[in-house]
Amino acid sequence: MTDPGSPPAGPGDGASRLPGPPSAPEDTGRGRITRRRALLAAGGLALAGGAAGALMTCRGLDDASPTTTITLVLRDTDGAPMTLAQARAIQSAGTGEDGYDDALLDSTTLEVITIGPLYEEDGEILVDVPEGRDCALCLSWPTSQGYSALIADLPRQGSAEVLTLAARGLHQRQGAALAALADRNGATGSTGSAASTLEAPRRAHMATQSAIDSGIGDEQGARLLELASAAQVALDTALIGAAPPDALIGATLTEAPSPEQRGAVIAATGSGRRGAVRLVLDDASAPALAAWREAADALQRAGIHVMGQICDSEGLAALSDSEFDKRVDAVLAALPGLDSWEVGNELGGDWVGEDPVGRAARAARAVKERTGALTVLTLYYQLGQAAAQGALFNVAASLAGGELMELVDVIGISVYPQSHPLGTAADRVMSTLADRFPGKRVAVTELGYGGADLDEGPWWFGSREDADAARITLIAQVTGAALGRPQAWGAPFWWYFLDDEEAGASSADGTDGSGGGGSAGGPGGLGPVGRSLKRASDCASASGS
Repeated sequence: MTDPGSPPAGPGDGASRLPGPPSAPEDTGRGRITRRRALLAAGGLALAGGAAGALMTCRGLDDASPTTTITLVLRDTDGAPMTLAQARAIQSAGTGEDGYDDALLDSTTLEVITIGPLYEEDGEILVDVPEGRDCALCLSWPTSQGYSALIADLPRQGSAEVLTLAARGLHQRQGAALAALADRNGATGSTGSAASTLEAPRRAHMATQSAIDSGIGDEQGARLLELASAAQVALDTALIGAAPPDALIGATLTEAPSPEQRGAVIAATGSGRRGAVRLVLDDASAPALAAWREAADALQRAGIHVMGQICDSEGLAALSDSEFDKRVDAVLAALPGLDSWEVGNELGGDWVGEDPVGRAARAARAVKERTGALTVLTLYYQLGQAAAQGALFNVAASLAGGELMELVDVIGISVYPQSHPLGTAADRVMSTLADRFPGKRVAVTELGYGGADLDEGPWWFGSREDADAARITLIAQVTGAALGRPQAWGAPFWWYFLDDEEAGASSADGTDGSGGGGSAGGPGGLGPVGRSLKRASDCASASGS
């Protein structure tokens, strides 16, 4: 057992302190949208209300609600129960209170009931849950795969071995998913590549089952979680084979691309199926929009789906209502032929200013009235790192049935794992999103990792030291999880695509571990991000979906 005064080793970690995310180039360019998370820059994760708080409601505990106290056990890799302080040191990656992100969720909807529900009495970790309601504990937790949003479905009373519960929950969901995929392949007559993609997750799932059959005990919960997590990442990656035929592989452009850069976008996203780009129209001046029009026309001629963003979340609060409406008019007039428009970006973020829902509805109405384009809405992903009313599924619940949802065709999420871990929860999150909006397509419309302004979060995924390796793992896993369902529309719309491609393609060795050689020698001169998107496109097409 580790000294209680120091952070213990995390499962699969082998070190007493978990380092932060990898370093990245510092120059973000002049006059461009950045992705420095306001939730962190404001001085901590557990921020209150803000603009989102005025809009979103949270069905949580109140003083009059009857509750039951459940005793929780979190064990270290040696099987010894941890104190709350020791568990928090792992949960927060050693960063202290800013990384305490435990939350009590509704097991079905994943809405946040309570932020920070864990407490300690007489050496026991406890949580109070509302009587008669199925709840889950969510907190950031590492395995060798990196940090995930660990979700453990709790009993209604008694005690719970958290790591074992989470592992068994993953394992059960994997079994159902593998059976469904096998049935789908049998119904469609899929063979060859489509069937072979399931071999890795099947083997990993069987390894977990073998451990369970051997009678693995609760004291080995960390080992069981390691096995189940490896199987989940393998399954998520393989789910790309279940992508709908019209699902898009996308990248995000934060500045108008040169002809050479357009070629990289086309090569990366459109090799196996129709690719997509998302245009972040930071500068809405006439010259800037003319440059975007030229790029959009060229990309569409090459068969790429082009989505325009009405206004990025980082710039929304600075606009008055009249300025926002003028911006809508300007971008729709300058880019009349786009395939889709993102009418709201990162709803739920507490930096988006007043009435982001009303503004998104006005933008969506304008798109519907003036164009034939699809409308896309992006929600900000977090399950406990900030105020409950801004959590993904609390925001989703507040929007369901409202005017905005009548105007929106696609619901996407924005994911930054260094600030808000996702990991092995990806498939469950996407499935819950699809269940919340059964008549809509769902997507990951923004994903980023390792950029110069994305390094404030304490958590990591894929690799602690190598940003390119982390991105490769992340793109494969999140894209598969996002697209592996009938309602899927697109993913991952990688943020800073051009920047990350340039950095990756010019790196000294740039090996991605896939046997593809150095970055500069990749297909079409693509770097690790571009090759990862191309691989996703090729795999989706090879499956016959």
